[in-house]
Amino acid sequence: MKELDDKQSISNKIESKIGFSLSRLEFFKNFTDKEKRRNLFSSKTLYWACGLVLLVFFVWGKFKESRLDNKIAILNEKIEKVESLYRIDSTEFHDLQNTPSLIEHIAREDYYMKEEGEEIYIIKKAEHHED
Repeated sequence: MKELDDKQSISNKIESKIGFSLSRLEFFKNFTDKEKRRNLFSSKTLYWACGLVLLVFFVWGKFKESRLDNKIAILNEKIEKVESLYRIDSTEFHDLQNTPSLIEHIAREDYYMKEEGEEIYIIKKAEHHED
């Protein structure tokens, strides 16, 4: 009994110096023990959080990959169009280099050029306007 009285007197002296009771400290001690049980950094919570982060990055990566695949498909279509136009233009260029009569034909038809002493008649097609 004497020991309890000594402990109580010591706690009373400490309480008077500190300004609050040790029973409040006991409350906070019990509170922190409860919090330890519900700790956010428990292994189960960390596993779920890491899994969620990995899932988000995986989905984001797949989204970016699909967008890039769409861009690649569009660019491949443009490449095919340009290659076909290049083939057409290169054959026309080759024909122009090798046949002088084709150059004369294009000059007369497209640029209305003529030789000396010739007359050019331009015939336009009549446009039909329906009222």
